[in-house]
Amino acid sequence: MSGFMRGLSASTLTLMFCCCALVCTGASLTGRCKIKRHTHKAMQTDLNGRRCWDDVKILGCGGYCLSYEISDWQFPYKQSHHPVCVHGDRKHASVKLRNCDPGVQPGTDTYHYVEATSCRCQACSSEDTSCEWLPPDSSLLGGLVLREEIEEELDQNTL
Repeated sequence: MSGFMRGLSASTLTLMFCCCALVCTGASLTGRCKIKRHTHKAMQTDLNGRRCWDDVKILGCGGYCLSYEISDWQFPYKQSHHPVCVHGDRKHASVKLRNCDPGVQPGTDTYHYVEATSCRCQACSSEDTSCEWLPPDSSLLGGLVLREEIEEELDQNTL
C-alpha cells in the first residue's frame, strides 16, 4: 500500500506541475510586449489662456519583456540583459479636441501626437525613452496632463 501511495503522490505532483505550467504559460502570453490603446487627457492652451481638452485614445506599447542575469566572477558580478517594451515604429497623428472654451484661437483644438505602429523589446536607450523611474504623479510626461489637474482647472474657471 505504501508503494501505491508513493506512486499516487508522484503522479499527483506531476499533474500539478503540468497544470501549473499550462496556467503560467497561458497567463504570460497575454502580458507580452504589444500595442495597447491608452486613454490620455489632452489639453492645449492658446495665447489668451483659453483651452481645448478631450480624452484622446493613443496607441502605445505595454507589457513585459523577458530578461535575465548571468552570474560572473568579475565585478559587477553579473551580466544583465533587461530589455523594455518600446515603440518599434511610430507615426504622427492628430485629433480635434471636442471641448473648448468660448473664443479659443483657431488651431488650438488640433492635438498632435506620436503613436506606436509596432512594439519591440530592446535595451533602454535614453535617446527616445525615459529609462529612469518616475513617480506616478509626475508632470514630466510632456503634454500629458493628469485627470485631476484638468478637472481642478476646469472647476476653478467655472467659479
